[in-house]
Amino acid sequence: MIHKKETARGAVVAVAGLGLAVGMMPALSANAAPETTDRDEAIISSEVQSQLEANGTTDVWLSLGDQADLSAAHSMSWEDRGDYVYNTLQAHAKETQADLLAELDRAGVDYQTFWINNSVFVEDASAELVSSVSSGAGVERIIPELVPELIEPVEGLAETSPNATEWGLDDIKAPEIWDTYDNRGEGIVVGTFDTGVDASHPALVNAYRGTETGSDDYNWFDSSGASDTPTDPHWHGTHVTGTMVGEDGENQIGVAPGAQFIGTTGCCVDGADVFAAFEWFAAPTRVDGTGADPDMRPHIINNSWGFTGYQDSEPELIALLDPALEAWDAAGIFGVFSAGNSNISVDPPDLGPCDTISNPAWHDGAHYVVGATAPGRTITDFSSRGPGQDGTPGVDITAPGAGVRSSVPGGEYGLSDGTSMAAPHVSGAVALLWSEHPELIGDQDATIAALDGAAVDQADPECGGPDSNNPTFGEGALDLVALFESLEDEEPAPMVERVFGPDRYRTAGEVSELYPDGVDTVYVTSGEGFPDALTGSSAAAQGLFPAAGTMETPDGDAAPVLLTKQAKLTNSTSDYISTLNPANIVILGGTGTVGQVVEDTLNDRFDATVSRVAGENRYETAAELASMFPSELPVVYVASGMDDAYPDALTGAALAGKDGAPVLLTKTDSVPAATAEALAELNPQSVVVLGGTAAVSDAVATELGATDRLSGADRYETAVDVSSNYAADVSVVYIASGTD
Repeated sequence: MIHKKETARGAVVAVAGLGLAVGMMPALSANAAPETTDRDEAIISSEVQSQLEANGTTDVWLSLGDQADLSAAHSMSWEDRGDYVYNTLQAHAKETQADLLAELDRAGVDYQTFWINNSVFVEDASAELVSSVSSGAGVERIIPELVPELIEPVEGLAETSPNATEWGLDDIKAPEIWDTYDNRGEGIVVGTFDTGVDASHPALVNAYRGTETGSDDYNWFDSSGASDTPTDPHWHGTHVTGTMVGEDGENQIGVAPGAQFIGTTGCCVDGADVFAAFEWFAAPTRVDGTGADPDMRPHIINNSWGFTGYQDSEPELIALLDPALEAWDAAGIFGVFSAGNSNISVDPPDLGPCDTISNPAWHDGAHYVVGATAPGRTITDFSSRGPGQDGTPGVDITAPGAGVRSSVPGGEYGLSDGTSMAAPHVSGAVALLWSEHPELIGDQDATIAALDGAAVDQADPECGGPDSNNPTFGEGALDLVALFESLEDEEPAPMVERVFGPDRYRTAGEVSELYPDGVDTVYVTSGEGFPDALTGSSAAAQGLFPAAGTMETPDGDAAPVLLTKQAKLTNSTSDYISTLNPANIVILGGTGTVGQVVEDTLNDRFDATVSRVAGENRYETAAELASMFPSELPVVYVASGMDDAYPDALTGAALAGKDGAPVLLTKTDSVPAATAEALAELNPQSVVVLGGTAAVSDAVATELGATDRLSGADRYETAVDVSSNYAADVSVVYIASGTD
């Protein structure tokens, strides 16, 4: 049977540190088995063993060792990864927990299942049951109940008057972002994982997503089951939410007042409530717990709570907490955590003043951990500091956490101190960041890199370490202007895409698929020689086809150039033409390069007008194409028609296509008659020679009436010189082989 424990909310109770894990416990007696790491037997916490020996039964967590692989989610879109994580974890838990649940049902105990970390919470487990499930049911660890705690503020609330903007907002420069970027966090949803929220507060009511949707479904979760509408029996959750999104006239308290929030009372009754809230944030439900929908999950979750004092019980907490944090990460959710307020009164006492980070902030899986500063960006004396789980600085960044004024239940406002007040400054900052840079949504690594890189370095005289990353300040102080400007300075790396096929014919076909559906014209030319394809490409760029002795442009569409063999229409080219379904097919070149059999095949196979543009040789074919352009053009390009000089025509043809100009061909040391006649007919305003003097001699350039030459020391430099005629910041650049 599955039973959700109903627990009355009361005072927060500190929990003693858990004992170290002991070995399997087949029976609780004076002869209990010694500690072991045999993975076929569950590791039973010594605290569980002590509770069973003292009381006969105890509440336990059964943590299964088999965790789902969520790595595929990281390459998915925000929309897809949420569903993937939820469905994968649900299915994995159902499969791996089946034997264990059957055993628990036979025992008749009350239990609650969790898919977020593949665990089961059992109430009043007996020694016999613990012994039974410790072997053969997939259980890896048997862990005592964990009681979460608020990271209690150092000072209680104090009445205060409103400011134009609160000092913390000014310190991190939020108003400058609002004004400069016209960005207040629109489109982003933050989650309050805390004591609840007074969503009717004047500073919060408009930010509550339920106000917009008209329902608390998917927007509110009370893990204790006490309230179906947003409430905050404490005041803590309302205060941190105000720092994230609050705004009410002169009470400008929130970093991202354009963002929305949803909330839970996930803290602080028992550990089951904590992990129920973890699940709800990953896949919010209706108020009645039905209809889980990962699409409604928040982008960012603020966590100003902790399992204080559990650093020395690392294995137990890791078994439950790390999979839940990893699930958030895989779903793209950015978690922000308070470092803790234990630097003054160290608890537990065996931790030194530079080793006071609270859980879950201490864990590697906690995305971003925040310490607290006072005005002037000095560290507060209470802000926890020191190493995290991996030994590196446990604090990632600092933000204002002293004298922070924000909303409290009942429409009031109050001041408070604590890292609980610092963390929501960072949560709001990420909301602004993701609103301005939606490409970062769900990309934790890039977001962390941006926050780290823009943090203002601070010296750490107490715990040591470099200014750039130390145990007290982490990477430094949050500065939104530095953050936003750092991203402005970054030029995005160009996307590189290869278009290819196994041969030149299918490569041309793959290029044709880049054209939009419904092209009017397709050019077909020889794949066994370059000249006709190159000179025809500028006409193709204009979508021209011959009609009544002129070149027309149906709808201004550009046209692809496909390749064929001389004596046969290649099968791949035929397939690409079928896909393109053009109204016109233009053959470039005479029957010596594209045979009559190809033309006949095109006529027989396709319902299209087939025509041919050709001359006796490559120079005449180029002239025929050029004659289809109007006279008195601004420019005509001329390249070498020699076999070893095709690259100049290749790069120049693209430029000619852009300019709506033809490409003529010439010999190195003489001008063919067809070329000279075409130039005379076109009477262009300018003639640009493509290639150096080895390709087109100065004498020929003079005879052509060239007004400019685009060239370099070799074909590659000539291509660079040609490309310099394009404007900067073009959307795409094409790169092709320059080898023969």
